[in-house]
Amino acid sequence: MQIDIAPDNAVMWNGERLPNREALETRLSAAGKADPQPELHIKPNKDASYAPVAMVLAESQRLGLTKLGIVGSEQFLQ
Repeated sequence: MQIDIAPDNAVMWNGERLPNREALETRLSAAGKADPQPELHIKPNKDASYAPVAMVLAESQRLGLTKLGIVGSEQFLQ
């Protein structure tokens, strides 16, 4: 699974824009209950704020997801 954080700070779940935090929580909760748990890749855009990234990480942890990774860091290299 991939969660993208767009330049406008929108949260995308596998390419689908989520309308609100509750939609994210619903999907994260379902993923946390899956057996085996899927890997969750979080890919923030370099122009996105840190706040939505922190929110996704916090909600993932709160809902019991353990296989998290931040991908796409090469865009931050200069």
